[in-house]
Order: sequence, then structure tokens, then C-alpha cells
Amino acid sequence: MADLTTIETVVKELDARHSFLVEAGAGAGKTTDLVRALQYLLGHRRSELESSGRRIACITYTNVAKRKILERISADPLVTVGTIHEFLWDVIQDYPRELWQQLLDYNNSDDVRNPEDLTEVATPPVIEYSDRGRKFSEGRISHDDVIALSLRLVAAYPKLIRIITSKYPVIFVDEYQDTSPKTIKLLLDHLAGAGKEPCVIGLFGDSMQKIYRTGVGAVQHERLTLITKHQNYRCSRPVVDVLNKMRPELRQEAAGERQEGEVHLFLKADTPPGPLRLEAAKSALAGMGWSPENSKYLMLTHRGIAGTLNYPNLLEQYRQLGSHGPDDLMARTEPYVQYLTQVEALCAAHRARDFVELTSLLAQGKSRITAHADKRTISEAIHALNSVRMAGTVGDVMDLMTESPLLALPGKVRERERRRTATDLDERRQRQADFANRLRDVPYSEVIAVTQFIDELTPFSTQHGVKGDEFENVVVVIDDSAWTMYNIGKMLAGIDKPDRTQRSRNLFYVCCSRARRGLAVVFTNDLPDGAETTARNWFASGTIHP
Repeated sequence: MADLTTIETVVKELDARHSFLVEAGAGAGKTTDLVRALQYLLGHRRSELESSGRRIACITYTNVAKRKILERISADPLVTVGTIHEFLWDVIQDYPRELWQQLLDYNNSDDVRNPEDLTEVATPPVIEYSDRGRKFSEGRISHDDVIALSLRLVAAYPKLIRIITSKYPVIFVDEYQDTSPKTIKLLLDHLAGAGKEPCVIGLFGDSMQKIYRTGVGAVQHERLTLITKHQNYRCSRPVVDVLNKMRPELRQEAAGERQEGEVHLFLKADTPPGPLRLEAAKSALAGMGWSPENSKYLMLTHRGIAGTLNYPNLLEQYRQLGSHGPDDLMARTEPYVQYLTQVEALCAAHRARDFVELTSLLAQGKSRITAHADKRTISEAIHALNSVRMAGTVGDVMDLMTESPLLALPGKVRERERRRTATDLDERRQRQADFANRLRDVPYSEVIAVTQFIDELTPFSTQHGVKGDEFENVVVVIDDSAWTMYNIGKMLAGIDKPDRTQRSRNLFYVCCSRARRGLAVVFTNDLPDGAETTARNWFASGTIHP
């Protein structure tokens, strides 16, 4: 009945053309409510939307959420689902002259840290939205620029507001807390209530699940009706009890089918700080039936997982590539990791005796299996590769693959290999050459380890990477020495700066609320004075392992 109350309240606001905010804790089914609201509009206003050529906009923070929503509304063409950048760029790209003028003003504002000299640009370039950084003189703008320029455009050209609201009479935002303050300002100050038929802005999310620095977090606005939801359909009662201790201002009820569960707090003060505390906790949990198959270990940074899963050197090389390096490694978009991923897939197919996949992979390289002799050649080559994979370096594997009848080196990798020993390279190509030479010294076992992690063959995950996910059992591993943006110990002790305290509490809440049945928190570092008292209070209904 509580679900109906929430969606009925949303429907009431939609019918009244009022903007609203649905604030719901973890596991409350926020996206389900958003989808139900979309389904209501599609069922009751379809003919109206179709006859006027208008659509509903649904803004998401991630492509995963985008796919999930599209799937649940059967990709109805009356709903435009996309990220905020896609939505805004679709609107502003049709006004190139106005966009260029605003870009010139924006470039000279305090919002741009390193302005470009655009006085020599005789002809305004075609402006393009790029996810790889800005270059105004060439017309390339970034994620942040799209939002900033959109806000400037609607403030400077009120006609644009009428155009947007006539095209999109209803705009929903999923996970509103992760959108930027400028986006919220644009939506609420300029679009909400605007137009002949007042534009309705519907925000769905949870302010306490804001874990990105760029997110707006809590939103209060005179144009919004607040709708609060208290049900938690994901977590067991013991986990909900912990969440309510963390967040007394929005108390939840365990409303799902699963009520039984368990929570554990591992302090292990008698064990030296570091990995031994995690191993002791893992051993204790294993004795209680927690296994890698039914448990997810959450750590904050890729660096923490890299140390646990043994690929720290590989990650460090990609970190030295620049801010995009670690992401390029994890997304497998950098040329070397793209190629080595194929190498690993080839070995996995051979190991699984998946000859269809094996043949497909070989067809992309130098080989095709056409005769029995070829099969023998391929088998011998893979056995040789496996020997080097287990004991050699990335360079050893690259050298072997250069002469191997298996996968050919792609053009980009081949070119980078050629440049490794070249002289008189420009700065960009010299960085690539230095990276290639450093990469060759990394043990190849680290490539195997990171591939297993990316392919989710291990129980570990970064804490940032699980927002929106849920698992049977969750083990949250806290090591406050591994990062600077968060400090769970100081948050618990109440001795940190307010902004970092909020970030730390939010992240801890997000991690703990991923658990369906069991939750365990393991501190691998010593806690500051006062922190243990708070932790014991939050986990008082569970088992505390001192």
C-alpha cells in the first residue's frame, strides 16, 4: 500500500502540473517509481504527446541506468532517455551562432581555469561535444562546458526556454543528487513552471547517496513538492537497523520478503593494522558460511583492489598516463590493454575448449584453422604463450606475440612498439614511448589479475563502482590510509571537516546498503578516539568482533 501512496502522490503532482522531488533511502525502489510515473504519462497522455510532437525527457546519470529504464518502458519513442549532457547538447547544438558567442564570454569568465586566446579565430569553428577534453579554438567542448553553456544560453535567450518546455513538458531526473548544481539551477530556476503548459520537473533520488564531489546533494526549492518514501525492499531487518542508526532523519522499514539477516563489525585491535586484519575477518566469515560465491568485498579505490588482487604495478603505469589512464585501463580502451584483452580471451577460449570462440578470435589475427596441421601449430603456440604468461613480463608476451602465428599486433600497438626506441619524438609520442617501455617491465600475471577483476571473476569491487547494485552479502573494507577524499574513522569520531564528514558518511551508507542479507564491516586501520564507540552503537544489534 505504501508503494501506491508514493506513486499516487506523484500522479497527483503530475496532474496538477507541479514539480516534485521523491526522496527515498536505499532499496526503496526509486527507479521503479520513476518508471511507473513514465508509464502513467504514456498511458494517459499518449495521444496528447503524439498530436503535438512533444516528448517526455528522462535524464539519467549513467548509461547503465539509461539501458535499465529503456528496457522497462520498452524503449517507447515518446520518452527521450539520456544523460544530462546528451539532453542539453541535443538542445543547444541547434544554435551555433548563439553558442559561439556564449563560448567567447564563457572563455573569459572565472569558470574557465585556463582560458584560450580566441582573438585569432577568424571563422567560428563547428562546435562539437567531446568526452575527451576541451579545445575551444577547434570548437571542442567538454562535459562541464555543455552544462555551463546551457545555463548561460537559457539565461541570455528566454526564447530558448519556451522552445525546450514546448518540446519537453515533463522532465524527470534519476539520481538527482549526482547532478551538478548548475544543472539543478537550470531545471528549477529556468524550466520548472515555464511555458504555456507549466513544465514539470520530477526529481528522483536520495541526497545521502551523493558520493561524487560534483553532485548537488540535497535540494530544496520553492517550486518542488517533497515526497518522502520510507520502505526498504532490498535489505534484511538487521541491515536496515544499521542504516537507521546511520541516518535517523530518514528511518526505513524492512519491507522486502527477506527479513532475516546478520551484521558483523570487525575491529581486530589485537591484530596489526593492514591486510592481516582483512584475512582474519575473511577467515571468521568463512566459518559462518560466507564464501566468495555469495559475498562481495567493497574497497574504495582501484589502488586498494590492485594491491589485494596483485596488479599494483600495472595500475601505476596507467596512472602515470594521466587522469584518464586508470579509466582507460578499466574500460579497456587503451591500445595495449585492448590487445592484451584479446590475448587473454584467446587463452580462455582454448582453456574452455570453446573452439567457435577460438576460431573467431584467430580469424581477427594471422591464423585460420583450416587443417589438422594448423590445429597442432595453434595448440603449440598457445602452450608456449601460457608458459610466458605465467612467468614472464608484458614485454616477454609482446615479443612472443610479434613472432607468433596467433593474434597480429593491431596497427596502433605496432606503431607504438616501433617508436619505443625512436629518437626526436614530440612530447605526446615520447610519453607514449615511455609508457610502452615501462609497461613491458610489468609482470604479465598482473594483466591476468586485472582481466579477472574487470570480467568480475573475483568477489572484489570498488565502492564507487557499486552504486545501484545489490549483493547477497557485503563486506565493506575500510582503510583510511588509502585515500584522502574520505575518512570513515574521523567521520565516526566526529572530528573531521564538515564536507568530508558528509562525503564519508554518504559513501559508508551507500556501501552498507548494498547488502540484501548479510553485512560485515572490516577496519584494517586503527580508529581514532571516539570512532569505536559510534561504530559499536551503529552495530549494536549485530555481532562485534573486537
